[in-house]
Amino acid sequence: MNLAVKPLLAVLFLTLIVAAAAAEGTLEEGLEAYRQGDYAKAATVWHPLADKGDSEAQYRLGTLYAEGKGVEQNDTTAMALFQRAADQGNALAQYNVGASYAAGLGVTKSDADAAKWFKRAADQGMAYAQLNLGLMYSAGRGVSLDNMEAMKWLQLALFGLPAGGVRSDVAKAIEDLSAKMTPDELREVKLRVRAFKAKGEAK
Repeated sequence: MNLAVKPLLAVLFLTLIVAAAAAEGTLEEGLEAYRQGDYAKAATVWHPLADKGDSEAQYRLGTLYAEGKGVEQNDTTAMALFQRAADQGNALAQYNVGASYAAGLGVTKSDADAAKWFKRAADQGMAYAQLNLGLMYSAGRGVSLDNMEAMKWLQLALFGLPAGGVRSDVAKAIEDLSAKMTPDELREVKLRVRAFKAKGEAK
């Protein structure tokens, strides 16, 4: 496998602030300020919303603290905000909680906790979480070594990743892992991938 969890985290961690659809009202005002580079205003807008329990504001404010934009950089505060949003089911925040545990940012490093939170985001279809979870299964990091689960998550991630770059690396990782698996195992992986997709379509 040419891929490793740590390098991917360095590239992907906290880069997804524009991935979620913006809501109307003050959350949108904060996003507009962010886009214009007025991070302090974005923080001012998102703080009260986050305090009231808005998971999207918590996630976005957490990214500001993690990146030190408009506020003093603080991994512990970022992690606390991500955790609050993740507990409410925010997939991007769940990914960032997993990444925080994987890298030991604002929290004690724990591969097992990283895998748990990547799994929650992966179950919601978050491609980068699926990718990291697949890599963890392929290496036995935080989870038991399991080539079939690794292959399932890597294949699911491949469908959701943009063309080029990381997607090409994932395709190569899938090819390398396939060479280690039996035809029966590969058939089982196909069934698992289909079952996951069917479950998502039924929602």
